[in-house]
Amino acid sequence: MRRYTRLFYLLALSNFLFFLGNSLYILLPVFLKNMGASESYIGFMNNIDKIFTIITAVGIGSIMHGRDRIRLLRTGYMILVVAYAAYLTVTSLTWSIILIRVMHGIGFSVAMIMGTSIIFDIVPIEDAAEAIGIYGITGALSNALSPFFGEMLLSRGHSHYLIFALSVLLVSTSLAITFIMSRGERPGPAPDEPARSGSLRLLLEPRYLLMTLASIIFGGSFGVIITYLPNFIRTATSFRFSYFFIIYICVLIIIRFTFLKIVTRINRNNLLIAVFANGALMYLLFNSLNSLPVLILTGIMYGVTHGILFPVLNTTVVSLVHMHDRGRANALFIASFNGGMMSFAFALGFLIDRFHTYLVAFNVCAVMFLLAIGLMIIMKVKYSKPQIKIDPELSIEVE
Repeated sequence: MRRYTRLFYLLALSNFLFFLGNSLYILLPVFLKNMGASESYIGFMNNIDKIFTIITAVGIGSIMHGRDRIRLLRTGYMILVVAYAAYLTVTSLTWSIILIRVMHGIGFSVAMIMGTSIIFDIVPIEDAAEAIGIYGITGALSNALSPFFGEMLLSRGHSHYLIFALSVLLVSTSLAITFIMSRGERPGPAPDEPARSGSLRLLLEPRYLLMTLASIIFGGSFGVIITYLPNFIRTATSFRFSYFFIIYICVLIIIRFTFLKIVTRINRNNLLIAVFANGALMYLLFNSLNSLPVLILTGIMYGVTHGILFPVLNTTVVSLVHMHDRGRANALFIASFNGGMMSFAFALGFLIDRFHTYLVAFNVCAVMFLLAIGLMIIMKVKYSKPQIKIDPELSIEVE
């Protein structure tokens, strides 16, 4: 693994603790279900925060211009401390949950975008896929650890309120770490960086638009996993749902410490086509989730899917724009990813209620992954040089 700066490791540590706390909310659907919520209600409440994650992500591209990005990261953590503490006051299915979820979405958006934007600032763009992949392990690892420990606490008779209290403690520690980040290490825009209004103008670039649509599909599939897979496994099998998350994270870590070292040597479109095909097959396998080997296989397949797609898609969309627009491109990627999470989980919650099966959601995801393959084929056929080549100085695609 390449050696990174002290700031990189402090960011990774704070991100790990932040996501440990945030991933405890993978258990929020269980909390809502225990209070009598329907699947459509769960889909709405579990994803209403994404609306404000998206709004914040679209707007922050201009807000971050000329400002100390560590201070903005700290602001995101502060908002999350308040939001997580507010969950301790929830005792029934009231509309106050919406306000908490809104605050959660804003804080999450600021924290996640600023963390990854700083990484793109301090790491050469040609090394960004590996850096984002390694940095992302800290967040992805929490998707296995937090549900496992949360499920263990619940099985031993502890309440969700202990889980909420732990999340407050964890993100408060992330906040504290930002105060030991040296001022001299703090990245920011170059003094001559022009102020440009709006992030959505980036979508006028056809290649950027195609990659954004693929990112929405990828995010949507992830939203279905974290929103509905726990209750599906709990109700349809005798297995612990944490098995899936542990397996997928183990595979993801292996992928990011090994495969991402050589990802720049591989044609990006061919790679993405293969990974989306793997993901589509995985979703179809949920129709046959009747044994532990199948559960293990789906976990392995999703580890490959998520382990490659997130850093490769993120780095690719950022590499398609001028260096002055890196922050905006990164923010718009986060907005697209979370937009997919929200729209898929919300819409498919109604389909689950209508057809009385979780499988309809997984099958829709399989079809959408096939659509993503079509988008990548368009990229491959329409453009003569689909392989992304990076000019280290300009950080834009070279024809």
